[in-house]
Amino acid sequence: MRFRAALGVFVLLASLGISEAQQKAIEVDLPAARIAKARADVQQIAKAVELYRASTGRLPESLMDLVRPEDKGGAKGAPFLRSLPTPPAGWGSYMYAREHGRQPDRFTVSSSGNGVTVSAPE
Repeated sequence: MRFRAALGVFVLLASLGISEAQQKAIEVDLPAARIAKARADVQQIAKAVELYRASTGRLPESLMDLVRPEDKGGAKGAPFLRSLPTPPAGWGSYMYAREHGRQPDRFTVSSSGNGVTVSAPE
């Protein structure tokens, strides 16, 4: 039964003119690129959280705090991120979790997709 299904997929792909290299790109390279993007995004967000902490002395309440201009002493500063990155297709929104009670407070930025979870800081 599996052989027939595999043969059917092969015949379909061959009839569509999809080469082995294109099939590899769809099955292997595309998911790997999405993982790489998600990993780079969570690292970028985590760095912005660290900059926020260094500037304000505390962790942000939410990721939205990173995209709002910070008001310090009556002067508006630039946001720590222009906007939150868009997760790759098939991935969940970027999540931010704070762990209180430790010195210094810890945090994690993460996202999951296709059975993989990426997080920062590690």
